[in-house]
Amino acid sequence: MLNNLSEQIRDCYWHAQDCARKAAEQTNPNLKQDFLELEESWLFLARSFKFNEPLGDSSELDRRKSYEFVQSLETFVLDAHKREIEGE
Repeated sequence: MLNNLSEQIRDCYWHAQDCARKAAEQTNPNLKQDFLELEESWLFLARSFKFNEPLGDSSELDRRKSYEFVQSLETFVLDAHKREIEGE
């Protein structure tokens, strides 16, 4: 997990941009939609981090859990994408 909140927010925006790029590359409409939904999840998470920034470290555990949850969703979609490429 990244050390400071600004770094976490920046990372969320990077992930969102990456998901948007992957969505644009998709020919499978289901995977395209998955990546677009992941993009929205990363953007939502970044906005929630920004909104809660004044709260300080009191919500660090919640932020970490949220970040890890969205990251696990992205891993799930990426695995599905790999299976699609490999023809499983």
